Amino acid sequence: MAKRRMSEKKRRMYRRRRIAAALLAVLFLLVCAGLVWGVGAGIRALRGGDGGQGASTSARQDAKTKSKDKDKQKKDAGKKRSSGAPDCDKGDLALELAAPDPSTGVGGSIDFTVTIRHKGTGSCLVDGSDGGRVLVITSGQDTVWRSDACPVGARTLLMATGDKDVQTITWHADRSQESCQPDQKLPRVKAGSYQAKLVLKADSKVVSQPVPVMVQ
Repeated sequence: MAKRRMSEKKRRMYRRRRIAAALLAVLFLLVCAGLVWGVGAGIRALRGGDGGQGASTSARQDAKTKSKDKDKQKKDAGKKRSSGAPDCDKGDLALELAAPDPSTGVGGSIDFTVTIRHKGTGSCLVDGSDGGRVLVITSGQDTVWRSDACPVGARTLLMATGDKDVQTITWHADRSQESCQPDQKLPRVKAGSYQAKLVLKADSKVVSQPVPVMVQ
């Protein structure tokens, strides 16, 4: 059977239909892409808003936490004083001093073991710094060196029966001056015998046994 030929009019109609269908498909794709982008942008905006709010909330919480920490530190610093415990006196404390190696050469140093021991029955407060329980080096009536010659921050201890605090103080075989000077700038003492003792600055009646030392 002979194939029927399509008229030119029908061919033009079919071409227009195909072009229209293609345009509709492209338009549909563009609309879908726009919707997807819009939804994504909306989600990102919402997430961004939440994140900013979360960051702001977190920052406020951090600030509150830091403020609380600072307040706690201040309260802890004053807690011992506000506890109502009295200052320690000679009835509460005993000071002990020892020099494991009591001799050194000129320009050397001697390490002292200093101990605060609570011997009383009630709790009390004491400054356990080098400016509170003071190491004093003497030669006869001459005071050669003191551990409080330079300003020292307080080290408040709340002590009860049986408590003890043990620290080390080093004397660099030098002589304290009227004004505070670092050890490397202090003059060295001459060879000879010296005596060390520990004294409670708040109560000079609380004193350790003397310990003889030698600079050779």
